[in-house]
Amino acid sequence: MNDDEPSVPDIKTIEDKLHRWRSQHNTPDKVVASHRAVILDRVVQSMEFEKDSITVARLKNLLEICKKNLNT
Repeated sequence: MNDDEPSVPDIKTIEDKLHRWRSQHNTPDKVVASHRAVILDRVVQSMEFEKDSITVARLKNLLEICKKNLNT
């Protein structure tokens, strides 16, 4: 294989990682918490991809403003 070519992941390694994740996230609440922990980072990555950069701190601030406006 050429050094420039990406390596193909080992299917056993991937399956082991999936089984570990599933055993740690064995309830709906744990899955939701896991997704909530990374969702803002994913939004920031997506916006950077679209050339509209924003920080997680700024995004949290905007969400708080929206939440306050909804409660008034």
